[in-house]
Amino acid sequence: MIDAHVHLEKGDYSVEWIEQFIEYAVKRNIDEIFFLEHTHIFKEFRNLYNEMSAYNEYQKNWYQKKWEQARPLKDYIDYIERLKKIDFPVHLKFGLEVCYSPEHEIDIAQMKQMYSFDFLVGSIHFIDGWAFSHLKQQWDKNDYDMDELYEKYYALMLSLINSRLFSGLAHPQSLQCYGAYPQKDYRHIYLQLARALYSNDMYIEESSGLTINYGDKQLGMNADMLECMVKYNVPILTASDAHSPQNLGLYIKEMNSLIQSV
Repeated sequence: MIDAHVHLEKGDYSVEWIEQFIEYAVKRNIDEIFFLEHTHIFKEFRNLYNEMSAYNEYQKNWYQKKWEQARPLKDYIDYIERLKKIDFPVHLKFGLEVCYSPEHEIDIAQMKQMYSFDFLVGSIHFIDGWAFSHLKQQWDKNDYDMDELYEKYYALMLSLINSRLFSGLAHPQSLQCYGAYPQKDYRHIYLQLARALYSNDMYIEESSGLTINYGDKQLGMNADMLECMVKYNVPILTASDAHSPQNLGLYIKEMNSLIQSV
């Protein structure tokens, strides 16, 4: 089994830290882990956060604190090189989770040319600069036109896929983090996304991150989206979005059952 989305940023770049994750992987029968880091923790990616920082005072302060603590990307690259010399009991890959906005495709493309990672996964964290998934910026679905919001969300997702910058698409259900589920039938859009993913040789995550981090009762993609991905033979990788060792591999077995049942 695979856990294709595990973050290391809450610890130091030591062998002891990664061994804590691997211990849980072995316990939960995970034999492959995709480790990654958010681009917002590195100094080199400041441009990606211009619009979100300007959106409101909370987001400005949030990113300013991240910037003050930001690491040079070289620290992560050097860590990866050290780890690749060690024989671990599970297979490891290393990459980045990139916050995608159409305005920054050139920035992301330049970064991709400069650095070599096993994978880059793209994620939608912002809509017109609004960071919709922050726990300290919760919102009520009744205050928004959810149809309009989901149209924008899926349009951004399609742009991400067609940019041809990424190996995969992260947690495609993130907009429902506060219970804001799609209100209408979006199968035509899911099929469009599936065709684009398949054409661009990308995977999509079946993620338990919202269940783990937000208490979402829906595990992974909604049934229609999952069915469309299976129909078009899109590679589906299970992912926990773990930010701590004890969350690695959570609900991976259950999500595999969901995929197999389609």
